[in-house]
Amino acid sequence: MKYLQTELHSHTMNSDGDFTTAELVQAAKDFGYKILAITDHNTMAPTLELQQLTKETEGIRVLKGMEWTTFYGHLLVIGAREVIDWRDAEKDTIDASLKAIKAVGGITGIAHPFSIGSPICTGCSWDFHVEDFGLINFIEVWNRLNPDDNFRSQQAYDMWVDLLDQGYRVSCSTGRDWHRQEAAGDNTALTVIGVSNMDDLELPTEEETLESLKRGNFYISLGPILDLYVSQKGQRFYMGDELSAGTTKATVKVSGTEQEKLQHFGFFPEKIVVINNGKVINEREIDQGSTSYISLTIEPGYLRFEVWGTAKHKTNERLIIANPYYVV
Repeated sequence: MKYLQTELHSHTMNSDGDFTTAELVQAAKDFGYKILAITDHNTMAPTLELQQLTKETEGIRVLKGMEWTTFYGHLLVIGAREVIDWRDAEKDTIDASLKAIKAVGGITGIAHPFSIGSPICTGCSWDFHVEDFGLINFIEVWNRLNPDDNFRSQQAYDMWVDLLDQGYRVSCSTGRDWHRQEAAGDNTALTVIGVSNMDDLELPTEEETLESLKRGNFYISLGPILDLYVSQKGQRFYMGDELSAGTTKATVKVSGTEQEKLQHFGFFPEKIVVINNGKVINEREIDQGSTSYISLTIEPGYLRFEVWGTAKHKTNERLIIANPYYVV
């Protein structure tokens, strides 16, 4: 399994970004991303431009996407084979639009659900009435600049955990919501996607990338790097996989921040927290770069892992959130 730094929420001049499509792709490569979703507001114009940028897109997998921008919320749509008209989305019948997106292979994510709304930013917060959250692939738990300092991050996290507690299989993501280059003093978080069968390949295919997103085989981080798998019955399992209830063993290694800019913010992992159905079942201190082997007894529901530590001189901060395993 290989893990790749990814950005799932970005914009160009085709909507309200400062980048041309070529500039955004180059900025993503310079930052160290291997996967980039371009999600302009209510337009797929960059998809046409990318057809002329074959040289510029070498070394990075660019996913087609759109940010549905409506009066009732913003929805990230990634990888759809066809454009579904965002203008058909209604507050009380959004499920019909979500089903239409799924029918053409699209991945759906709720963007910044607790962003400031009307009258400052009409539609920026999530007001759609979703009947079946099984139609949502991910919730953007961390958004934009300095997500570790933003109280809305905790609100989005609580929304996501509540959905897990209800039995939904939904992932968490982070979105840089990248419109322009940020100031040196502002940090942004990382989405890191796991892709298998990449031993001899620099990049995953689009299909492999989308499959990992659908499964939930990714984690979000303020900077540190996570290597995680769970062993059961002689097999290794990764985020988004199903496990059997009973005994299991987790292998966890947390390494330091590799991305150059983020190294300056002082993110130091100090402990692993293991959660089964909302209950902490194991918590232990870790040494950065060392491997921890954790024996667990798990119950049906979900199993997930977090890494806590120091962030920008603040102690006991959440640094990494791994997406769940599902226990049957």
